[in-house]
Amino acid sequence: MGTTYRHSIKIPFYDVDSMRIVWHGHYVKYFEEARCGFFEHLGMTYDEMERAGFLIPVIGLTIKYVRPCVFGQTIWIDVTADETNDNLLVLSYLVRDAATGERMCKGSTRHAAVNRDTRELLFELPAEFLRRMRGGKA
Repeated sequence: MGTTYRHSIKIPFYDVDSMRIVWHGHYVKYFEEARCGFFEHLGMTYDEMERAGFLIPVIGLTIKYVRPCVFGQTIWIDVTADETNDNLLVLSYLVRDAATGERMCKGSTRHAAVNRDTRELLFELPAEFLRRMRGGKA
């Protein structure tokens, strides 16, 4: 889709094990934090989605660990919309060391829209959401 958002995180002590390495499950949290920033950057926060009557849950997740992140390290997470069609959104995440640019981790999430009240799967992503994902173009 072309839109990339960069999110920065400094690894906190409570996310690491006794070797000062980030526990693998925290990368999912980092993806979520970056995704919230990405949607905010597009002008469509989770609160706005909910007010518009839909939610966009994760329906699939992949992660490939390359190098461990460690306590005190600042990382960048680049979020890019890889694919947006009428009923599915795929976001990719690239985690890099902010100081060196070295690749630490990469992954993706798949999303579909559901009705906020019934939790029923929608056949299409809402039109306003698609417009914003496509850079304001219809």
